[in-house]
Amino acid sequence: MVFRNSMRSIFRSMGKTALFTLLIFALTLALSLGVSVWTSVAQFLDECNEYFTTIGLIEYMGTDYPGDTRYDPAMDQALETLDAAAIASDEAALLWQETTRSMGYIDGFWRTDNFVPGRGNSVFVVGNISYNERHDQYNAFVIEVLYSLQIRPNTIILIDGDFGAFEKDHYYLVFGEVYDVGSPLLNLRGPAFDHAIATSLGIEVPRIQDISSSETDQNYLIPGDSLLVKAADTLQVTNNSVLVSETEDLMSGLPFHQEELWITSGRAFTPDEYARGDQVIVVSELIASRLGIGIGDKIALSIAVADQPGVYSSYWVESGFSYQSAFEVVGITNTIADKSWYVYVPKSADMPSSPFPVGYTVGHVIVRNDEAAAFNARIESMLQDRFRLTIYDQGYSDVAIPFKTILRVSKIVTGVCVLVELAVIILFGFLFVYRQRETSETMLFLGAGRLRVTGHFLFGAGLISLIASSAGAVAGYFLHDGIIALVAGAAERFTLIDSRYSNGNLSISRTLEFAPHLEIELFLYVGAAIFAMALLACMTFVITTFPSRRLSQRNPKGPKKGRKTSLLRGGSLKYAVLSTFRGGTRTLVVPVLAMVVVIFFGQLASTVLRYQEQLETIYDNTTITGSYTDIKGKQIGGLVLSAYDIANLYHSGQVSTLTASISKPYYYLGTSILADGTDLNIPPLYVPASGFAAESLEGEIMRGPDLTAINDIRTSPEFLFADTILMDFMEGYDESFLTVPSGDPRVFSCLVPSSLMEEQNIHFGDTIRAAINDPYKSQEYVDKIHRHYDLKVIGSYEKQGATDTIYVPLSLFFDTSLIWGAGQVSAGAPVETISTGYTLNEAHKEELLSTTFNSTHFTLADTRSLSVFKDYLSTYGYSQVHNIGSVRAFLVLDDASFNNAVASVKQQINYINTLYPFLYLLVGIIAIVTSYLLVVSRKMELAVMRGLGTTRIRTFLSFFLEQSLLCLLGTIIGFLVWFLVWGPPMRLHLALTAGFIVCYFLGSAVSVRIMNHANVLTILTDKD
Repeated sequence: MVFRNSMRSIFRSMGKTALFTLLIFALTLALSLGVSVWTSVAQFLDECNEYFTTIGLIEYMGTDYPGDTRYDPAMDQALETLDAAAIASDEAALLWQETTRSMGYIDGFWRTDNFVPGRGNSVFVVGNISYNERHDQYNAFVIEVLYSLQIRPNTIILIDGDFGAFEKDHYYLVFGEVYDVGSPLLNLRGPAFDHAIATSLGIEVPRIQDISSSETDQNYLIPGDSLLVKAADTLQVTNNSVLVSETEDLMSGLPFHQEELWITSGRAFTPDEYARGDQVIVVSELIASRLGIGIGDKIALSIAVADQPGVYSSYWVESGFSYQSAFEVVGITNTIADKSWYVYVPKSADMPSSPFPVGYTVGHVIVRNDEAAAFNARIESMLQDRFRLTIYDQGYSDVAIPFKTILRVSKIVTGVCVLVELAVIILFGFLFVYRQRETSETMLFLGAGRLRVTGHFLFGAGLISLIASSAGAVAGYFLHDGIIALVAGAAERFTLIDSRYSNGNLSISRTLEFAPHLEIELFLYVGAAIFAMALLACMTFVITTFPSRRLSQRNPKGPKKGRKTSLLRGGSLKYAVLSTFRGGTRTLVVPVLAMVVVIFFGQLASTVLRYQEQLETIYDNTTITGSYTDIKGKQIGGLVLSAYDIANLYHSGQVSTLTASISKPYYYLGTSILADGTDLNIPPLYVPASGFAAESLEGEIMRGPDLTAINDIRTSPEFLFADTILMDFMEGYDESFLTVPSGDPRVFSCLVPSSLMEEQNIHFGDTIRAAINDPYKSQEYVDKIHRHYDLKVIGSYEKQGATDTIYVPLSLFFDTSLIWGAGQVSAGAPVETISTGYTLNEAHKEELLSTTFNSTHFTLADTRSLSVFKDYLSTYGYSQVHNIGSVRAFLVLDDASFNNAVASVKQQINYINTLYPFLYLLVGIIAIVTSYLLVVSRKMELAVMRGLGTTRIRTFLSFFLEQSLLCLLGTIIGFLVWFLVWGPPMRLHLALTAGFIVCYFLGSAVSVRIMNHANVLTILTDKD
């Protein structure tokens, strides 16, 4: 009986039943989809954190960077200023690993790579020596080889004439550098034996040792205590050494992290092996092949550590090794040229390592993926001169940042859905239960009992909510895949960082597909939760319908004292004003609401403006520079860059400044003219008549320091990463002399290292002569000479590397008018761009195509057009790091910090653009609903007015004008408060408030009109 009556009650109010069924269904669907998107994106971000590993690489940008085995004393000294503890203890750091390397040796392994130190250094026995006077060379027969990578016994070698003195029919043990000049025979020259341990012991290895002996059948005897034998034994180890890297996490090391190296067989180290420092090792395929070993085999690894800098100066045969032990091979990597001799072992306290830095990598830190940008900002601010932090995130930010935005939006939308769902459920319980409290009282009076009354209401309401919530949950499950597809598409639109050509995108990019799979149980849980809340709301309202056990003891009140009737004229307006003053608490609702909305909209508008101002500040206060680099994004000098491509880049309209350099090795000839004008008549560098001698001289020139033509010394590879450059100039000169145009007499001025000035006794105003490897027939000297330049010394600088680079204006080697225009200095923004008519004639184009620069650096004209500039680079075909384009020139922009700052602000703007429309809509709905509820609450008053003969128009105007006046009053008060506290309102603030007023007026008008057209008796008898 209870259930049947409950069903009848539902069907008696079909409109209300259908309305709430649809509302609960729609909100359950929205909530289940919101929860599913939230869950899916959260799961995907968790997968990203597992799949991607972010590391921060700390490097020292020395003058020989990126040499991976170099020792730089400047770096060694600078490391004392590096606060490694601060890096390791940073809140985003998971594991800090300082670079720990040593020279190792595995007996039986040999190297043939181009990175062998002193590749040509050899020790061998020669005999049958004869002198070739024409070529100034010795011809010798190689009898026995103690060590050499290139020389074999029973071959002929040509020894430079200045190598030393040889006697006929004698046998010699020789040490020298073998080199190839393109002929079938190899040559030998005599470098010094550069070895720190030998030098510290006062050992000077000779080039020649006469070992002739008549006491042996072979007519020579090699002394066992010969220094040359010791040098050969030392070279045997150092030139076939391996580089031992100790690690606490192999796969986070840069080569493995960037997938240059990977395990081809076996495995990486286990956590227990790291913890114990086990004697296990990972080697390259080349090492495994040459040793004939595999997984599980053991190899004898020796390590040499010395108190001398330089990895290859760690071993001297008489000093021996510092450590020797057997290691089990657990993994084998692929072989790449520059790391084929690297081996990796777990870090152990028992294993020695070089006390001096090896290479320019200071260390790397594993960083929490989602905190990389903040970590970068904190650590970069504490790094001093030449230290650089590079973030490698394997593409995590490109993948995760859009989904983080979506996750936050989905959380907000889900929260809004929950609030709306609660409001609807409460309203549902109120209308379906509490508004029928008379029914509850009647049933109780007839003896139905509270349990039956509760069952009567909960069955009907529960059936509606069960059907609606179940249907919404199931519909959400079937619509989920489509929503996920929309989310994936939205992720592309939410990409905040254009990482093309960015120094924040030097990492490889791994891919992870967003393809979540959710079971139907999740959706059913959402439906069940809504069903439970609906029942709870109904149960609460059922309980409130039960009468209290104790009767109220309220004192009876007599009739209220009537107020004096107002005599104001005006009809509807008069009634509206009177109703406003007599409304009591009801009158305050609308003004307070309007005032709150005005202040709320003001806060929203000011938030939008604040973020826009922050974005503009970032644009205005940031300078973005760019450089040409190599495929790994490491090298910025020693490149081969087309001047034609660079000219097009400069005149693209996107670049404000451009610097370039051309470097040519030089041979210093001396001071040609003193500052007082005295001509010292030094000869040019003649090309030797002998082909072998000419090639030898050419090789010597090419090994010399650089004569660098550049238009800004601060962007040279030597100084680009330096905070300061110490320079000194003659009066009337400064570093701007490097920008002079072609034809300017200052073209033949130069800036030289102060150490070279001291060494060669050079003074300001002197003219020095430097020759380059460009032989030609000179009419002045009536002979073939190497081209030379007489350069006036007008300044000096403190060099930061080991080489004596001489800097000259770019126009010395290049006609700067081809890029900057005739007579213009090679600096500043272009006068003409491609869009304003910049063109090249064929002659200029051909000259540019035949010219190459060795380094190029530029500055963007406007940070706001960064994406436009990247579009230009992409369209032109420039290559990105790890991504080769049609133009084999790689560019990198120093925009990572800028991108992170802009992305942070744009993320907030995206939230605003996504969330605020919902808030605007919600405020509009609140305005309409509030106006409706306030008008409907006075339907009895309207019915009385209508019953007393008031026309519909007057009734409409009376109620509408009252609501309008209250809304406008609250709006005016709100703007007054805003003006006094925050200042004048903004245009957006005014527009949003106007929208609220329109919504409120519209809601009031519609509500009054609906009630006004209803039958008076219907209004009086309506319970809802």
